[in-house]
Amino acid sequence: MLTPFTKGDAFDGDSDVLAGIVRDRLPDQRELVLITADSDFPDSLRGYEWPADTHQAGRAVAATGFLDEMRDAGLADLTAKAVDLVAEGKGEQRYEEATRDLGRSAPPTKTGSGAGSESGSGSGWWPLVGVPVLALTALAARAVLVRSRKRSPAVPQLVFATARAADEAGLRRRAEAEVLALGEATREADVAMTPGLQQALDAYAAAGKVLDEARGLPDLAGALALAQESRAALTGSPGLPLCFFNPLHGRAARRSGWRPLGRRDRLDVAVCGACANALRDRRAPEVLTDTDENGRTVPYFEIPATRSAWAATGYGSLMPPSAGLGRAR
Repeated sequence: MLTPFTKGDAFDGDSDVLAGIVRDRLPDQRELVLITADSDFPDSLRGYEWPADTHQAGRAVAATGFLDEMRDAGLADLTAKAVDLVAEGKGEQRYEEATRDLGRSAPPTKTGSGAGSESGSGSGWWPLVGVPVLALTALAARAVLVRSRKRSPAVPQLVFATARAADEAGLRRRAEAEVLALGEATREADVAMTPGLQQALDAYAAAGKVLDEARGLPDLAGALALAQESRAALTGSPGLPLCFFNPLHGRAARRSGWRPLGRRDRLDVAVCGACANALRDRRAPEVLTDTDENGRTVPYFEIPATRSAWAATGYGSLMPPSAGLGRAR
């Protein structure tokens, strides 16, 4: 199954995170080999194995990129060769043979629960995810790869769903901690010295309600946006809201003009530094997604405003600062 690595995605663009999630969700799979793209070196492969080094997978995968015959190989052939070397079980030997004539030290591989590899030929930024060791025969691997050439790469829904669930659980804990801290802060606030106390209380109450009823990442991001609004009102330090494109990026750094696809008018939205750079370079910013009424995954702001408070408000970007998300809710 193929999926791109992108900084800020469910795995934060990190192959180690993906490997850890896959392993955690397959506790009964005693033997597992995982081959992915290397998140640090986009033109390399990385191999992971549990139990560590049983089949010398890390070294076997690393050796693949140093073989002369694989110098211009594409993803399918490169991965098929890596699978062959893993199945052979002589990864250390093949790695030493492949790097013997190099005039420099071979790049290190990772050790521990997964062994990483850094090969040197092009595989792009696409990882091949999750293959049990017992299924790692060259014949089976080649059959899968040949079939994959005849259709678009399949999105690993199980892996994405797992990562999204892990992100959601972590984000919920973060939001719960923030709302709890806000409750204590509002109770301790001096009424006479806190002119924004009522707005803080409104946002705090709304954050708690949203958190209790949250059905996914968009709602949890909304709870954080409300918590930030409450905190700003308490401290008397108003500022820009969270990033319009993805509030999980944090507080916006500036406002920027943006024209939604298919529309002629431009919106003035608050954006973080990374999204501002993407707009400047005419790249699509990394956006928070939601599920529409047809079950499709779309940018959250494409959900009809009548069905989503976050699409209607842009987490604060699309409303006057004086209005407040807490009162809008």
